[in-house]
Amino acid sequence: MKSVYALFLALALLLGATPSASAQFLWQRALGTAASDETAEYMIPVAGGFVTAGQAGTVSVFDPHGLFLTKVNYAGDTVWTKRLFFAGVQIFYPRGLVVDAAGNLVVSATTFPPAAPPTAPPAVNQGLLVKLTATGDTVWTRPVRSPAQCGLGGLVLGNDGSYVAIGDLGTLPVLYKFSPAGALLWTQVVPYDNTRSGNLQNIVAVPNGYFLISSPNVGNIKSKYITVNEQGVYQFEHIGSIYYPHQLRLDSQGDILATRGDLLKLSVRGDSLWSRSYRQFGQFLGLKRVVELPNGNYLVAGERYNGPERDVGIAVVDHNGTLLRDTLFARGGSDENVAGVALTPAGNYVVALGTNMGPVGFADQVLFAYRNWNRLLPTRAPQPAAAALHLFPTPAHGAVQVQWPATAHPVVLEIADALGRTVTRVAVARGAAGTGLPLDALPPGLYVVQATGGGPGGFRAQRLLVE
Repeated sequence: MKSVYALFLALALLLGATPSASAQFLWQRALGTAASDETAEYMIPVAGGFVTAGQAGTVSVFDPHGLFLTKVNYAGDTVWTKRLFFAGVQIFYPRGLVVDAAGNLVVSATTFPPAAPPTAPPAVNQGLLVKLTATGDTVWTRPVRSPAQCGLGGLVLGNDGSYVAIGDLGTLPVLYKFSPAGALLWTQVVPYDNTRSGNLQNIVAVPNGYFLISSPNVGNIKSKYITVNEQGVYQFEHIGSIYYPHQLRLDSQGDILATRGDLLKLSVRGDSLWSRSYRQFGQFLGLKRVVELPNGNYLVAGERYNGPERDVGIAVVDHNGTLLRDTLFARGGSDENVAGVALTPAGNYVVALGTNMGPVGFADQVLFAYRNWNRLLPTRAPQPAAAALHLFPTPAHGAVQVQWPATAHPVVLEIADALGRTVTRVAVARGAAGTGLPLDALPPGLYVVQATGGGPGGFRAQRLLVE
C-alpha cells in the first residue's frame, strides 16, 4: 500500500463558494504491487471498513490471473490484502461482490481455462462462485459448468440469506440460487420471450423476489424489466429502455435506482418514475454507482470522458434527481473506472476506483474519502423545472424531430454517444419550438439528446435509439 495524498487534482467544486477541493480530502490510498496489475471492479462496505475486489495478474497474458481483494478501515489503513488463484483457471473476471449477514464475502465470476492443445476440443469459459471469510480466506468454491460456454454475472444476497446470481448456461439466460453452504438450490431459465433467449444484465432483490433487466439477443428491440419470485418463477414484466446497467439498488422509498450513464428511478414493477443525466464542464458524466444518503438524497459517482481518458466525478442529487452539488477529479496520464461508492459512519464519502496506470505500478486499486457536503450544500430558492424535449419518431432512422416549448432564448441541441462525446451539434434561433437533426452519419446505438439555453430551468435530456 502506498499513500497518495496528492493523487488527484480536484478541478472544481460547482454550485456556490466553498473551501478548496483538496481541503475536503480526508485520505487517499493506492493499493497494488509494482510488478502486477490489480484492478478494481467492485467495492462494498463491511464491518470496520470497505472491501474492494478486482483482478490480480501480471502484465503478461500468459500468466494466470486471479482475484485481488483488499480491506481498508475508515481511516484508509490497509487491514488485509489477498491474491487468490484457482485450479484450472487462467483468467478470472469478477462479476459481483456481496457480504452476507455473518460477514462472509461472496464473489461471482466468469473464468477461462488455460488454452487447449491444438488436438483437443476448444476450452470454454465457465462460472465460479467463491465464498470467503471476513478476512478474505477461501471457504469454498462452486463451479458452474456446461459443455458449451457459461458464466456467472451479477450477484445479490437473497431475501432468505441465499446467494442469487444471473448468468448463462450455453445460450440460455439463467438465474442461479445457492445456499450459504454452496449447494445449488435451483436453476431457472429466464428467456426474453418464447422466441428470443436474450441475456440477463443485472439483478436486485426486491420484496418476495428479484427484479431483473433482460436484453434480447437480436436487433434493437428494447430491454425488459422482469420480476420473479423467491423460487425464480416469472411474475410479470415491463418493457424497458436501458441496457447494461452498472448497478441496481433498492432505496428507502421502495423504488429501484439504476445507473447506466444516467440515473433512472423505477418502481418495483418497472414503471419509469424519472431519469436524469448530468454533465461536468460540458461533457456527459457516465454514472456507475449510487448510494442513498441518510437525508434521502443520493450520492452518485461516474466517469467523465475527457478525450484520451476518463476522469472521476461525484455528485449529490435530491430524491427527484435534481443536482445539488458536484465535483470532478482528474489525474493526468491514466484512465479511471469507478468501482464503488459508500459512506463512513460519520457520513463522509468513500469512492473506490481502478486506474490503468497507477502510482504503485501498472493497474492499481485506488480509494479516497471525501468530506461530506452536509454543511456545505447551499440553501437556494427552488429552481425552475426543466422543460421536456419531445423526440419523434423513436426509434429513429435517418433523422429525428425535436420539439420543445417556444422560448425567447436561443437553443443549442447536441447528440452525445454512450461515451459522452458530442457527435452532432445544431444551434437554433430564439423563438423556435423545434427542428430536425440528421442521423445518417451515426451508427446504430443509444444516444442522448441534450439542449442548452432556453432560459431558466433548461431542458431535460432524452435518450434516443438510432436504428
